[in-house]
Amino acid sequence: MNKNQIIGLVVIVIVIAVGLPTAFMVQSSMAPAQQPTRALDFTVSAKSDCLRFLNSSVPTIYIPFTVAANENWQLTINSTKMPGGANGWTDVYIYKGYWDDGTNNTCTAGDLYPIISDIQSADFEIKANQSYTETFGGSTQQSYTVFFLVPPGGPAAFHVTLKQV
Repeated sequence: MNKNQIIGLVVIVIVIAVGLPTAFMVQSSMAPAQQPTRALDFTVSAKSDCLRFLNSSVPTIYIPFTVAANENWQLTINSTKMPGGANGWTDVYIYKGYWDDGTNNTCTAGDLYPIISDIQSADFEIKANQSYTETFGGSTQQSYTVFFLVPPGGPAAFHVTLKQV
């Protein structure tokens, strides 16, 4: 190797050694930091004519939260007004991430299309007499967003609580 090749190789190593950590620091400082959740207690209501994610205009309720490391938080969703009475229901879905691009905990199904492949079924139906209760937590900080579509057939209302357990 000649002297110019050695100098070029040293310059490349220095650029990578300095540039790579700098790029990671800039990228991580640009990502929004999610603060651990505080207790929540609110009621949300809406009306719908359809119960399918495929219809982009279907009203959807969402609850985003972040659980700090080594904490447990219990989310409870009660239906206070369910269209269809005892026969009314809506499925619950979970996104392992923090999504808050709606307004007042409501959005439309179409708003979720960019993340739809990452939203998983919780295998649970909220009914007039059946609340959704789940405890979230772990050894590392985690963010979640729970979604459910507004059931069709009239106004619906849900009481949401999130408390540390």
